[in-house]
Amino acid sequence: MSNLKNSDLHMHSTASDGGYSPSELMQKCKRENLEIVSLTDHDSVDGINEAIRVGTELGMVVIPGIEFSTKHKGKSVHILGYQFDWKNEELCAMLAEQKQLRKERLHSIIKRLAAVDVHILPNDVLKHVDGGSIGRPHVAKALIEAGYVKDVAEAFDLYLAEDKPGYVEKSKEMSVKEAINWIHQTGGMAIVAHPVYYDLDEELYHWVKEWRLDGIEVYHRDHDVEAVMRYEQICDNIESELKTTLYRTGGSDFHHEEYGRVPEPLGITRVANHLAQALIKRDPSYK
Repeated sequence: MSNLKNSDLHMHSTASDGGYSPSELMQKCKRENLEIVSLTDHDSVDGINEAIRVGTELGMVVIPGIEFSTKHKGKSVHILGYQFDWKNEELCAMLAEQKQLRKERLHSIIKRLAAVDVHILPNDVLKHVDGGSIGRPHVAKALIEAGYVKDVAEAFDLYLAEDKPGYVEKSKEMSVKEAINWIHQTGGMAIVAHPVYYDLDEELYHWVKEWRLDGIEVYHRDHDVEAVMRYEQICDNIESELKTTLYRTGGSDFHHEEYGRVPEPLGITRVANHLAQALIKRDPSYK
């Protein structure tokens, strides 16, 4: 098996809070010589068809993906889904409801910001959404344009993070178990995204044993060498104790060039092709 690292299994388009349309994103992937990619928009499958069509035309393999937003013990946890039936009617109906709830949440965020003398209008945010699912990064872009902050990171630090004045809890939060169930019910594999964010490492064994979590995103842009080693070891321990095999995935979590704790262009964070091929073959032991 080739050791080439030309895959990226975590990225976002304008179908959620990314900066590029699915077509533009696939073209960027091709320019970076990526071979296997997955579009994993937040709570949205709206960009998958376009990504697969354009990516295939460009000679890449595009794995259908999604990133569900959930809450566990009061903490936001993201669950990635791969190789699921993204046209499933029940799934699409649920995601449409989530999309509507995000619209309602936007108005609440705007009211809370106004209470601290930060004034933006819904259209200031919606013009950045491009028909996709509304997220806090869209609000951040409006705050930048209005001159309240200099970048997305500052918008979250001052106004939009969970303990800040513009934060609004979602009215209906999916649980980790529910996200895993949705992915399994539609034939996919469920992976916990960037676990270094959560301080919930002790929960991962339970999620695999009780809820059949399929894997861990070991190789994320915000996972340093120590974190990668930790999650590789956690995978090894769970596999040994439960006599199972886990998918190990990873990616850039690319939204746009200025996104992230440390901004990074597409093509820097890559994962080995065999990790992506394991998802395609639906066999985590594939090497």
